[in-house]
Amino acid sequence: MEYLHGTYSLPLVLLSVSIAFFSSYCALYVNERLLTMKGRSRAVGMGLGAVAAGLGIWSMHFVGMLAYRLPVEVHYDTTYLILSMLLPVAGVWAALWVMARSAVSGLQSLAGGLFTGLAIAGMHYTGMAALRLPAVLSYEPYLVALSFLLAFALSFAAIRLSLLHRRKRSPSSPWRKAGAAVVFGTAIVGVHNLGMLAAQFKAQGQVDVVHRAVRIDEMLLASWLGAAALLIVAIVAVSQHMDGRFALRVAHLNKQRYDSIFEHNPDMVCMFDLNGRLLRTNPAAERVTGYESGAYLGRPFTQFLSRRDSLKIRSCFARALQGTPQTVECTIRHRSGQEIILSTTIVPMIADGKIADIYTISKDITEQKRTEKQLLQAKLEAERVARIKSEFLAFMSHEIRNPLNGVIGMSELLQETALSAEQREYVKIIAKSGMGLLTVIQNILDFTKMESGKMTLNQAPFSLQVTLEETLQLFLRQCQQQELDVRWQLDQALPALVVGDEGRLKQVLLNLIGNAVKFTEKGGIDIHIRQKKREGDRLQLEFTVRDTGIGIAETNLPHLFQPFYQTENTARKHGGTGLGLAISRRLVELMGGTIAVESKIGEGTKVIFTIQARVYEDRTAVVPL
Repeated sequence: MEYLHGTYSLPLVLLSVSIAFFSSYCALYVNERLLTMKGRSRAVGMGLGAVAAGLGIWSMHFVGMLAYRLPVEVHYDTTYLILSMLLPVAGVWAALWVMARSAVSGLQSLAGGLFTGLAIAGMHYTGMAALRLPAVLSYEPYLVALSFLLAFALSFAAIRLSLLHRRKRSPSSPWRKAGAAVVFGTAIVGVHNLGMLAAQFKAQGQVDVVHRAVRIDEMLLASWLGAAALLIVAIVAVSQHMDGRFALRVAHLNKQRYDSIFEHNPDMVCMFDLNGRLLRTNPAAERVTGYESGAYLGRPFTQFLSRRDSLKIRSCFARALQGTPQTVECTIRHRSGQEIILSTTIVPMIADGKIADIYTISKDITEQKRTEKQLLQAKLEAERVARIKSEFLAFMSHEIRNPLNGVIGMSELLQETALSAEQREYVKIIAKSGMGLLTVIQNILDFTKMESGKMTLNQAPFSLQVTLEETLQLFLRQCQQQELDVRWQLDQALPALVVGDEGRLKQVLLNLIGNAVKFTEKGGIDIHIRQKKREGDRLQLEFTVRDTGIGIAETNLPHLFQPFYQTENTARKHGGTGLGLAISRRLVELMGGTIAVESKIGEGTKVIFTIQARVYEDRTAVVPL
């Protein structure tokens, strides 16, 4: 049995390659346009693009078939011919569907490349099956497998290249699309040539071999190719027309949106040319300035500004011309003569990579500035009044304390003289009242120092145990009279000496333990000191004072540390100034800590506070040799 061998026409081969690249480029062009479409427009565009590019690929295949001249008469089966037309359309549609998605996974790209590759290879072998000639068509299996693999690999590569270009969000580049089109077109041409190389034609019976190209339904093939080419041109033209209409619609919508923002903005919006001449204003400009737009259009806006503000605006305008937005405050004079303060943002409008115009958005902040000025004046006045009050309280407290110390001292001396029982009781009342008044005055002095920021800490080494024992000693007699149990505990981890302000710590403990004794009628008081945290020589100490007293209502807890605050029952039964807890909180915060209260009516009260201290190291100790 004789094998038939054909020859190639170089012009037709080059034409088929050109058609392959052109069709691939059209497919990528359509894909780029699809990214700007939505809904029904995208579906229509995808369908038209698939038909155009698919028929272009099919035309390339049959031009390639024309380029291969067999020395026998060849006919085509219409059914297979139509099927070979539909396969590339389906393949291109699959590729466009994958590339037009907003998010594409690797698996979806793989599936799209597989379907597109199978469709292109299927087109070739279906077209070959349409051949009707006096020969038996057979294939080399490994070349057929290689053609399918090549179709899949290059289709997948083309899809990934397109997606990579889209992810970079770089400007549309014809050269990049051309590169992807070369890859995709190479897949089509490669599949066709591998398929032709794999094909073998064995003549059936005796055939007359001629040495020239014979007629192979050239009119039919030419008609199909001509119709396909015309359809491609028509589809591309319709696509471009749709793109144009879509672009015009988008431009119209953008203009409407821009005009709406410009005209209805409550702030004054102005458009300037690059020389600083005013071209357009919105209605808010007339409300802000009092002038009609015709009064300043075409003129430099700086003429409405003071000389200093004019220089400031010119400087910001120059920086905006370099592409940097600016925000500046300036003052203009209203038509009525009133000064208006504006906060102005100067923004360059960029078109085609160049600055076309300058826009300003000016907000009237006159009332805001007036309010800020009034608030500042009120703040300064309040600070002045507070300072005078603190100075007055400090002065008066000092003036009262001096004669009061004399009263207390004389009462103590008087107790050492011979007095009757009634007289001795009266003197004790005088001494106790004097000490109470002295405590009130001392609290006021401390509070005024804190208010004025003059309170300082005296850092020195001291023993926590000694400090606590000395404090409790002051309440020993009162606790015995009330039959209260007083228990205290210090953690073993505490150092023997710490560095801090012993006096201020003792003042806090006096206030808290004094309150516990005052409001506890039965039961007892527990004091616990522990080391909460240690970093190097720095300590955070935690103090807990717990009692079994009357407790505090939950509604009163948020107000306990406010100056002069007392509950109604407390003020009536126990007296006091309401400064003790307020001073304690200020002192604790001054020592770098916090204070909190937990309490319920009838269940007692627990006060927890922390302070910062340092471990004392005796650096004068002699180190033995």
